[in-house]
Amino acid sequence: MNKSRKYLILFFLITVSVFGAAGCRSSVSGESESPEKLISAKDVSTTPMPFDWSEVSKRYDAVKNYTAIYDKEEQAISKGEKQTIKLAFRKPFDIRLDWLGDNGKIDQTAIYQQGKNDGKVRVKQSGMLGSMAGVMNLDPNEKLALEDSKHPITQAGLGNLIENIINETKNAETTINYLDEESIDDKNTAYKIEMSSSGGLNLTGTDGARKAFVWIDKDLMLPVKVEVYNQSGVLLERHFYKDLSIKTDVTDKTFEL
Repeated sequence: MNKSRKYLILFFLITVSVFGAAGCRSSVSGESESPEKLISAKDVSTTPMPFDWSEVSKRYDAVKNYTAIYDKEEQAISKGEKQTIKLAFRKPFDIRLDWLGDNGKIDQTAIYQQGKNDGKVRVKQSGMLGSMAGVMNLDPNEKLALEDSKHPITQAGLGNLIENIINETKNAETTINYLDEESIDDKNTAYKIEMSSSGGLNLTGTDGARKAFVWIDKDLMLPVKVEVYNQSGVLLERHFYKDLSIKTDVTDKTFEL
């Protein structure tokens, strides 16, 4: 695939999740990182859940907008190489994604606003190619957009991830275990939850997903990280919302391109 075609596709690689440009990735192995990833749910000691899942939904309902640095890895996309994306979200569903290169500069931008632009995503690349092509309008579900990703931009962000998590808690085939409190990002503490199912999990709509780990930020009571594995313990997807802020203003200017 040539470079220009690749840039057009990469903006759809989402997850919060749930959901890069060339030069903004670093390789990961795609293998499980610790033995606990391979332990079946029935072998994990059960500890009372320190919170109620309804609290997570209530906390998100009270959020009007948020920003984050969104790290994403998908095994189906370039064998899980990491993408770093600057994310801004405003309810009901306005989202801006800026893919960052290794130098921290923006490589490309994608903006989607629900009910505007005939449902199209506005996309612009940086540099000379972006100047020549200008702003492009693409259907988030067209074949070209989904060639390298199962996750269109319309499924991005915390709301979709929370909805999927809550649905899994209601699934009779899903086993849920609270593991422990864990430091994330060397700054915040989160509740670590394990979900597993022999019938498959749908946290990120990933084929072959059998086990997932979810980190709920202890102060925000929102999911900030999720890892999804197959039956063999191979990492399929990782979505991590770092430096999540629910107090940052997200104005109309954010969605100018």
